[in-house]
Amino acid sequence: MTEDDRTLRYPHPAITPGEFEEFVAGELLGAAGSEVDDLVVTVHEKIVGADGAYDFDATVRYRFAGMAFLVVVEAKLHRNPIKRELVQVLHQKIHSVGAHKGVMVATSPYQSGAVEFAAAHGIALVTVTESRFLFATRDTATARPTFVAHYSGGAGSRGLVLSADDDDHAACVATFLLGQPA
Repeated sequence: MTEDDRTLRYPHPAITPGEFEEFVAGELLGAAGSEVDDLVVTVHEKIVGADGAYDFDATVRYRFAGMAFLVVVEAKLHRNPIKRELVQVLHQKIHSVGAHKGVMVATSPYQSGAVEFAAAHGIALVTVTESRFLFATRDTATARPTFVAHYSGGAGSRGLVLSADDDDHAACVATFLLGQPA
């Protein structure tokens, strides 16, 4: 089963683009707080680069081993597969603002050209789908769907399924999505 098969069989998440951006920033990327120092995740931060200002869906700033890092994030609540051109635009923005890493999180799979380009340039690609599991919150009897993130690091690297329920979730987010140095 390919990544396209795995993600296309799930229904499109019933959330707004703003809710998706909040999920990406808060629940997915914010989980790395226990692994790095001074983690700050911001939704819609504007950064001035060498060729203009950019409004990123999210930015992640953290410190590790006394060094400051910037990760820029684009969240795509799309129904159609993500094309190479969108990843190329993110790559250009990374260079313009001097970021250390770029992450694209989408609700649809990536076309092969997008995956190849991302792998060649160190951009993390994540596909988020609704999982088949429900959980009840402690203070209400209602259940809500949880999300699962499928990470594909490109040629030669392993794919991961990132779930907040996993014991190593924070470490995987810090390593694979934020590019925390070893």
